[in-house]
Parts: sequence; C-alpha cells; structure tokens
Amino acid sequence: MRLLIGSICLIGIIFSSITTRADEINLILNSPINKSGPSNNCEHDICKTLLSTILTAEKTIDFAIYGMRGQLHILKALESALDRGVTVRGIIDKDIDNKNYYTDTWMLENKFTNIRSDYVSDKKTLEKLTKKSWSKSKKNKCKRPEGHKGPLQCFKGEGYASKSDIRFSGYIMHNKFFIIDNRYVWTGSANISDTGTGGYNANNALFIDSKSLASVFIAEFERMYTEGLFHRAKKVTRTANSVSMATSPEQNITVAFSPQDYAVYSAVMPVLKGAKESIDIVIFFLTHKNIAIELVEEHKRGVKVRIIIDATGATNEYSKHQFLREKGIPVKIENWGGKMHMKSALVDGKHLITGSMNWTSAGESKNDENTLVIMDFHQAGKFGSFYNDLWASIDDRWLDDKPRPESFESLFSCKDRIDNDFDKKIDSMDDGCTR
Repeated sequence: MRLLIGSICLIGIIFSSITTRADEINLILNSPINKSGPSNNCEHDICKTLLSTILTAEKTIDFAIYGMRGQLHILKALESALDRGVTVRGIIDKDIDNKNYYTDTWMLENKFTNIRSDYVSDKKTLEKLTKKSWSKSKKNKCKRPEGHKGPLQCFKGEGYASKSDIRFSGYIMHNKFFIIDNRYVWTGSANISDTGTGGYNANNALFIDSKSLASVFIAEFERMYTEGLFHRAKKVTRTANSVSMATSPEQNITVAFSPQDYAVYSAVMPVLKGAKESIDIVIFFLTHKNIAIELVEEHKRGVKVRIIIDATGATNEYSKHQFLREKGIPVKIENWGGKMHMKSALVDGKHLITGSMNWTSAGESKNDENTLVIMDFHQAGKFGSFYNDLWASIDDRWLDDKPRPESFESLFSCKDRIDNDFDKKIDSMDDGCTR
C-alpha cells in the first residue's frame, strides 16, 4: 500500500489521502453535464489524480502529451519534481511550422531541457509526400461530392470528402500519458488543458499501478524520445501488447500503439466482433469505414448498439453517424457545450475500450496514439452508469437532428469563451449565437 497524498497544498488546492496497491486499475470519469465553461483550476478528479501522482514522484516522470493550456498547476508540479531531483522527460506535438496547437506548451520547453517533439519527423514526411504529389487523387471509385476538394473516401458506393483540400501540416503526436517512477501510468482521452483536465469536456482517464504495464509504455516512450521514431517511422507490428494483472489474473489489459500496432485491427475490432449483448460508444470522431461496417453487422446480429458522438465531430465530412442512423443504430449527438472528447466503448457491460485514439483512419495509421482494452473490468459498472447518465442528458431530438456545436442549441457554448466549432469565431461573434 502506498500513500500518494497525505495533506498537500499546491496553488490553493488541498488534496486528501489517496492510496493504491500494486496492479490496481482506477477509472476516472469526467462529466460535461451542467459544466458552464473551461477552468484553469484542478478541481476535478481527472486532474487531481494526475497532479497528486506528480507531486509524490520519487525518481522519474516521463510524459507524452499533445500540448498544454491553462494548467499551470501541472507545470508547477513538474517544476517541483525537478527541483527535488526527479528526472523529468517529455514529448509534445509540433507541426511542420514547429508550432503546437495549445498556447502554453512553450512553457514546457522553456522550463525543461528534456522536451522533444515530432517536428523533424513531420518535416521528413512532408518531403516524401511532396515528391509523391500526395494531394493528387487516384482513379475515383465513387462520385466526389460537388464542391468538395478534400481527399476522396469511397464508402458503400458513396463519396465522402472535406469541402477544402487538406494541406499536410504534420501527423499528430496525440498521446496523453504519464509514467511515474516506472510503475504508475496515467492515460486516457483528456488533454492537459482548461477543457480537458480542466473538466469542461467529457473525458476519462485510467490510473494504473502496474510495473508490467509501465514497462510497455516506457518502451513506446523510448521509441519516440530516444530513437526519434514517430508516426510511420515505427516498425509495423499489427500486434497489440498483452498485460496480466497479478492481483486479478482474469482482468487482462491489451495495449496497442498507433500507428505501428494498427489499434483498430489489433485491439478494437476483436472486442466489437465478440460482442454478445451490447456496445455503448462515446466518441469524438467516428469516421473509420471498417468500424462503421462492423457496428452495422453487430446490430444485425441483435447486439444493442448505442453511440454518443460530439457535435463538432458530427460536422466532419467523413463522419459515419448518418450512415449508422440509417441502418437503425441509435446515435445521439451531444449538445452540452463541452465536447464529447472520449474515445471509449463498453462491450457487454464488462469489457472497456479506451485511450487517446479517435476512431479514424488517421488515428489508426498515422498519429501517435495509445488504445487500451480491459477485459472483465471490475469497474465496468461505474462506466455503464456514467454512460446512461450521459445518454439521458441528451434530448431525444438529437437522435435524428444535429445541434450546431456553437449555438443556442448547445447549452453553454455561446457563453463559454471558447471556439467550439473551430471557425475562429467565439460566442456572440459566431452566427449560431445571434438571434
């Protein structure tokens, strides 16, 4: 038994005692219901669990995160760890212009010398794609939607494409994981941001005390940090990693890293195909053709399938939510204000799929991601109750219709001070927030 926090105060936040034991898995769920906006504070469990673990790190902290915004308590905790002799190493995302999406990520680079990124890898990829004229379409197998210039995706005889052509700006180092003292792993869907760990979006995290699991994550961290291998530079395996929990042998964890393990193929699909009764999905983006096809097959077999998808995700031209609806699968599009940012599914009420990977082709085959599958998860009931609360919070109107993500249709989105639909217009400046 290890005491993580007794009574520690950091930036005005008081933590009570938290204990874990070896090979223990803790699921942390963050609800967006009735949340009115992002927060820079660390007042939700999804942040507190991470922060308390950083504060009590003794030797090492290795992390791979998309970026950072508005979470200075996490930054200060990492600084405190460094000051007391803990080795801190980090990986962040960079685009081909050497920029990060999140506004405070530069502070990590400014405070710590051991921060690396995928910038060099993305520049090499750009050179290769330019030589191959990557934007030129192959012979079309379906009709391109009129006025849509993006890469054409043919699916069930129909063409899907984004309205604008997509300029390569870099694949994404999209992980969100911390490894503490080569023993503790914190990972999931939450970015280190005011909307992620700040608590506005629907997110989940896993806090796992397991040296075996930590070693699997360390190997992936070293591939990126030490070897400089990101994205498609990694050796393809198409095989997920299996980790057994010593205290609960029946509770097996499968870990797949993108893109080398092809997580949809090696981790997600086997669980979906094995469903007997139910599949409950919460997802930011669902554009993967093979997953959509498999969900329809499961529905035909009598498996009860329910899906909650993000309102912004539903505006993506490649989204498969309408196809799934037409096949009889109930799909609700959230209208909370905060995003449905999870990438999870509960199968048969006991098998949990989660991680950082959106169910997209880029998530599977281009970006750096992690996906975990926990079979016979002891806390599955907790996830199931959480899912039912989310489902009930969304009006049945949104089983057929689609709320605009920044509008009066999406609760707090017109007063939350963020750009919910990524159109560079915030709140009253957005057309959806004017009468």
